[in-house]
Parts: sequence; C-alpha cells; structure tokens
Amino acid sequence: MTLLYFAQVRRITTLASESIPSETPLTADELWQNVLQRHPDLALLRPAIRLARNGAFASAETVFQPGDEIALIPPVSGG
Repeated sequence: MTLLYFAQVRRITTLASESIPSETPLTADELWQNVLQRHPDLALLRPAIRLARNGAFASAETVFQPGDEIALIPPVSGG
C-alpha cells in the first residue's frame, strides 16, 4: 500500500508518501493503527482526516487492499 500525505499531514510526517507492507487487506481502523504507530503525532488530527482509496473517498467500512493508493486528506480552508 502506498500512503500519500498532504498539507498538515505532510508537515507532521515530513514525507510526501511512503509504502507500508501489507499482504492482507486492512480495515480503516487497522490502517489507522499502522499509520499512528509510524506517526503518533497524527492522532490529534485523525478525526478531521479523510481517507481516499484509489482516488475516491473511503468510508469507515472500506477495506484497503495490498497495492491500493491511500491518501490522507486533512481539512482544507479557503476563500
């Protein structure tokens, strides 16, 4: 799985992307556990971050497959 990081998430992780090894599907909760083990400072932003799987927003019931591209999208503001 490839994780893509944007805005505040990128600043916290200091990465634009990273690969996580997974040979089995992961639920959204399992994915978050993996991400937070790597980047515990994201815990405060977790409620506001949306996950997207292969270019489409994911729900809490989404199952992420090996090979998926997963974006962690923080809230945006603009004017």
